[in-house]
Amino acid sequence: MRGVAASTREEHDFLHRAFAFCAFTLLLTFDVTLESFKVGGLPVRAILSVGLLAAVVVIYPEQTWQALRKYMLLLGLAAGLAIEGVFVSAVNGTPIDTIIQAVVEVHLQAAITVVAAVVLAQVCGARACVWGIILVIGASACVAVLQLLHLHQAWDLRRALGPFAQEDLIPGEVDRRPMGLAFSPIQLATQLCLAFAAYTAVRDKVRQPASGKKTADPMVILALMAFIAMCIATATRSPILGGVLFFAVYAAQRRNGLIALIVVVGGLFAALAGPLLLELIQSEAPRVVQADDNSVAARLVFVYYGSRLFLDNPLGYGLAFDPPSMWGNYWSDLYMMRAAQGAQIRDLHNFVLTMLNTYGIGILLLVPFAVKLLRRASASLIFFIPYGVHIIFHNSGPFYNDTIIWFVVAAISAAQATRTFASPTRRVGVAAHPRFGLAQASYGRRAPVRPSGARLLPR
Repeated sequence: MRGVAASTREEHDFLHRAFAFCAFTLLLTFDVTLESFKVGGLPVRAILSVGLLAAVVVIYPEQTWQALRKYMLLLGLAAGLAIEGVFVSAVNGTPIDTIIQAVVEVHLQAAITVVAAVVLAQVCGARACVWGIILVIGASACVAVLQLLHLHQAWDLRRALGPFAQEDLIPGEVDRRPMGLAFSPIQLATQLCLAFAAYTAVRDKVRQPASGKKTADPMVILALMAFIAMCIATATRSPILGGVLFFAVYAAQRRNGLIALIVVVGGLFAALAGPLLLELIQSEAPRVVQADDNSVAARLVFVYYGSRLFLDNPLGYGLAFDPPSMWGNYWSDLYMMRAAQGAQIRDLHNFVLTMLNTYGIGILLLVPFAVKLLRRASASLIFFIPYGVHIIFHNSGPFYNDTIIWFVVAAISAAQATRTFASPTRRVGVAAHPRFGLAQASYGRRAPVRPSGARLLPR
């Protein structure tokens, strides 16, 4: 009878893990591929998010309550930004329907996604979450490679998902860049940054030896090489710059002979594969190696323009902030700058300046909460260096055109729970729940002792 009960328990746990993994991956897929798809004026991904959150609350009420308590600071930050945004918008005379729409699409959606993703990640485990992230974003990246090879079917597949975003280029640079299944090449690059962060941060957490001494991980370097290769395919430069900066910091932090060996091997690989890659791109000067084109020059325009906008109205412009509609008063100072026309048709391409101009100087009141959150995540911040560099130059970031980051936060949270609760002598289950046990991706089995050269991710 005991064997039958154990078998039933394992089957029950497997069903919960399978449901959580499918729900997590499905929601991520909609956020990656159907960002602009709507039914009856409502975003499909928002409808799915609400539906999954309702299901999670019903099926896993105690885990939901734990997620709310654990991420109360993050949810409070979302609420604080919403309140600040509503106040600044009202002061600027923004229509009430625009304010409501922005709060729902940005702040409420972030809160819903955080709670749902964290609970689902605790149920299915960190390893499953990371593979789900790699599966979805990796599939989109593979489509981008096919688009780079000018395969019409790959572009037709992307067109079937919705309209293209305006090219993130200054007029005159008209070649369409591969974007995979994402809304734009920049969105794909953002997602690649986050996939890299999820894989490396979770792997680092579960590989940390008991001594606390950190050593270089060859799989992290290989993941970095794959990440940079995919960014080259999307012709996006800022993640590559971030990847180089990450490698420098990582090498300094994990000093040993392995790094030197990888550098030598990577250099030989680049020397051999470089000419083939340049021939594949079919350009004497690929975009990723250019540093003096109009797109780069426009970044200086955006910094100057965004700074002027903020200095002229430190209170902020509210949730309807639209810099392309405000350039007229500044054109006398902009028109002599190279690529100045970018200010007429593009957003600021700078996460920090966009947030400052949207929420105003009042956002500084929320900085202590953000700093506290970052301190909690300090062990994993190094793996977000490519993401941080990328959002400085583009229109993405937490609470601004990016919901994928909350899936990565959920995966890292599940890995942290594994490190906190798992031990070689106790059984582990789904989450801190009397029915399922403790958070881990291995159900009904003993957690293995992991030496410094452990497996990729927790079982």
